[in-house]
Amino acid sequence: MGRHGAGDTAAVEEALALAEETILPTPVPVAAPVDEFDAQETPELVSWHAQEQADVSSEHDVFDPALEPTADDGAWLAAAEEEAGAVHHGGSFEDALSRFGAVPPGYLPAEHFYPSEEVDLSARQRRRRRRGITLAAIVLVFLLAVGGGGYWMLKQLTAPPADFAGPGTGNVAFTVQNGWGAKQIGKHLVDAGVVKSTGAFDAAVAANTAATFHPGDFQLKLEMKASDALEALTGKAEAVSYFALDPNVRLGAALEAIAEGTGLSLEDLKAAADKPSDFGLPASASNLEGWLHPGEYRFPVDADVKTVLQGLVDATKATLEKQGITDPDKQQRALTVASILMAEALKGDYAKVAGVIENRLAADNKETYGLLQSDATVIYGLDRYSLLVTKAEQQDKSNPYNTYVHKGLPPTPIGSPNDAAIEAAAHPETNDYYYWVTVNLDTGETLFATTHNEHLANVDKYRQWCQANEGRCK
Repeated sequence: MGRHGAGDTAAVEEALALAEETILPTPVPVAAPVDEFDAQETPELVSWHAQEQADVSSEHDVFDPALEPTADDGAWLAAAEEEAGAVHHGGSFEDALSRFGAVPPGYLPAEHFYPSEEVDLSARQRRRRRRGITLAAIVLVFLLAVGGGGYWMLKQLTAPPADFAGPGTGNVAFTVQNGWGAKQIGKHLVDAGVVKSTGAFDAAVAANTAATFHPGDFQLKLEMKASDALEALTGKAEAVSYFALDPNVRLGAALEAIAEGTGLSLEDLKAAADKPSDFGLPASASNLEGWLHPGEYRFPVDADVKTVLQGLVDATKATLEKQGITDPDKQQRALTVASILMAEALKGDYAKVAGVIENRLAADNKETYGLLQSDATVIYGLDRYSLLVTKAEQQDKSNPYNTYVHKGLPPTPIGSPNDAAIEAAAHPETNDYYYWVTVNLDTGETLFATTHNEHLANVDKYRQWCQANEGRCK
C-alpha cells in the first residue's frame, strides 16, 4: 500500500477507495500491542464510511449496525487526516487518538479491523457460498452458450462406434498371424477395408466372449459388418496354399514357384502351360508366357493345375480389359511390348520407351526398318540373364527372339509384366525417338535419340560409366 505525507488529501482519498475494494487482512488477536501496526496505515483503516462498516460489522459482529453517521463525520474525518499527517511526521498513534477523541458514529476504531479468533465467521461463509453459486451460474451460462457444441461432444462420446451395414462386397484374402490378439486383428481389418473401425470390432468381440481366434488364411469381404467379420474369423481357418510371383518373372521360374507353393507337379504345370488355348488364349500365344499375372495368391489346397493357372490368366485379362484392350490378339501384343518395357526401362520411362518401340516397329521408318534391336529379347532367347550381347549373338538368326535380325516383336512376351507396364503398352507416348540407352545403372538415367549417331554418343557414355564401375555391366 502506498504512503502519503501530511495534508495530501488526494492520497488519503485514494487509500480510502483502495480500502473499500480490499478484503480484510488476516485476523490478528486484539491482544497484540497497538504499536505493532503500521501507524502510517492507520488513517486508511479508521476512515471507512458508515455504509462500508455496516457490511464489515455484519460479517464480523464487531460494530452495532444501528449506528448512523452524523453531521460531524466530515469534520472528524478531516481531523483524522490531519492527525495522520502528524503521525507520519513523528507523532505516535496514541497521541493521534487522544487529540481527536472518540471515533464518531459510523467509523470503526482501528483495532476492530483485527478481530479475535472467537469472531463468528458464519457471514463470511455465507458470502463464500454466494460466490460459489455465482460461479456455478457463470458455468451454466457458458454451457448454454456452447450448448450445440457440448451436445455434439456428448453425442460423440456416447454414440456407438462406426460400423459398415454389411454384408460386404468383393473378396479379400486376410491372414491371421500366429500370436495376434483382437486389437491387432481389428487394426489390420480396418487397414484392409474389411471393417470400418477398430471400435466396432472391439464391441463385437466384447459381445461375443466365447470367440476364439486361430491363425490362418480367411476369405473376407470389403465393408463387412464387424460382427460378421468376427464370425468369419472365429470359425475354422480355411486351409489354403500360398505362392507369390514377382513382376518380370519368366514362365519357367513362375511354374517352379507355383509348384513349390501348391505342391502341384511341376511337369503337370509345364504341360498345361504349353496349351494356351485351354485357357481361352489366341493362337498367337504359343504358351502362357506373359499371362501369369504377378502378385500373391492363395488357393484351396485341393485346387488342381487348371484352376490355379486359370486364376492367374484371368487376373491378366482383367488388367488388359481395364486398359480397354479386349481383342485376344491385341492383348497378346500388348503383353509382349509390356514385357520388353519391364526388361529395358524404368517405370518412369515406360510410356516414352513404349513410344520408341512403336516407332521402330513401323515398317516404313528409315532408321531401323522395322527392327526392334532389343538386347533383352536376344538374352531371353539365349535363356540367360546377362546384360551384354556380343556381335555374333546379335547376328545369330537361329535365335527367334533376336530382334536385331528378325523384324517385329518376338514370338512371345519375355516375362510377366506388371500393371504399370501394361498400361504404358496400351497408351504409348507419341514421340520421334528411335533409340534409348540407360547410361547409369545406379540412377537409371536413360538417354533418347532420334538418329543413330546421337545414339552412338549416348552409348559411349554408357561404356564410360561401365569402365568407372567395374563389374557392373556384365
